Amino acid sequence: MNRTSKLSVLGIILLLFFMVTGNSVYAEVGVTDTSVLVGCSNSFSGPLVYPGTQLVNNGLEGYFGFINDQGGVNGRKILTQYYDDGYKPQNAVANTKRLVEQDNVFAIVASQGTGAVMATVKYLTQNKVPLIFPFQGVPITGEKTIFTSFTPYDNQSELVVTWLVKVKGFKRIGILYQDDTYGYTFRDPAKKTLAKFGLKLAAAESYKRGTTDLSAQVAKLRKAKLDACLLVATPPPGAAFLREAHKQGWTETKIISSGPLTDEKYINLSGGVGEGIWGLSLWPDPVNSTDPAMVEYREIMEKYGKDRDKTPNRYSLFGYFYAKLAVEGLKRAGKNLTREGFIAALEGIKGWESGITPPVSFSAADHLAQDSGFMVEVQKGVFRPISGWITLKDGVLIPMKQ
Repeated sequence: MNRTSKLSVLGIILLLFFMVTGNSVYAEVGVTDTSVLVGCSNSFSGPLVYPGTQLVNNGLEGYFGFINDQGGVNGRKILTQYYDDGYKPQNAVANTKRLVEQDNVFAIVASQGTGAVMATVKYLTQNKVPLIFPFQGVPITGEKTIFTSFTPYDNQSELVVTWLVKVKGFKRIGILYQDDTYGYTFRDPAKKTLAKFGLKLAAAESYKRGTTDLSAQVAKLRKAKLDACLLVATPPPGAAFLREAHKQGWTETKIISSGPLTDEKYINLSGGVGEGIWGLSLWPDPVNSTDPAMVEYREIMEKYGKDRDKTPNRYSLFGYFYAKLAVEGLKRAGKNLTREGFIAALEGIKGWESGITPPVSFSAADHLAQDSGFMVEVQKGVFRPISGWITLKDGVLIPMKQ
């Protein structure tokens, strides 16, 4: 048998093997003809356990389950793998390496926590693994393989401070912040924004991650006679702060929630003492909104969500929204799915309408999904809008249409 004949026989044998086993040869990591594997490290324990479980179990899994029930994306079912990091950066790194090197995921989707996510950025970038829509707000720019999600924390800080000064006329603004990257990303932009108006932070107090006793910080901030106090914390210490403020009778200052605190779960943790606080919301009311897109979110989460607690909330809404946006990218990438093609497809999204947030657009130079929000106030235990959608352009507040 000559060499050509041998090669022909080998080709026939390989073809028969794959026909019998149902497998297929596909060049891209995490992709077969019938599936694409994505995953993330997230908080299924620790201080962000509620956001993490809701984001993944009801948000991501809810929408991916819905899509898979429709036959998947371009004939591929979306498979998932998740690991718990407990909001610890070292665990997030170990989990991410496992996802990439052992599970061979196509992309990391919606990992959570500023410290945890940022600890994985260098590794993922070096290995050219897409990191899409992490639940954290530290700006990440200039990285081809990373697409960020909600309005960055520094933009949130500038947006809120500008609104407080220009719309409400406040001058004495203070802050309580977590003593880490998460807290600094609010504190430092607040200082810069106030400086543009000829003002300074009237008071600033920090706390270490995991702290539950905030009595000293509350006493010092109250003594500063503030118009407003920005509260930069995760839900448990944020709720502890509200309880302590209530205990000390601190009512003369408007407290402003930020980041993950603008959710009713946080108010519930406080024991109902958060009435009247303000905050910046990035999402419509998940429980009461009658917008068609929000009704659909609740219906899909109820049917396909995997957590026992299916109460609508902004964390599961985050997961749902960004699962939907990820699926849009997969659809546009087409049947011949590669990481490079997926990134190009996302960059091609212009004016994508979700009915949930203002339209989303990306480009090769801009991988940020959102730069807007609206101000809310707790009324009868629910965050109610007190402004329309707003963003900043060159430091000026600009109204937006959803």
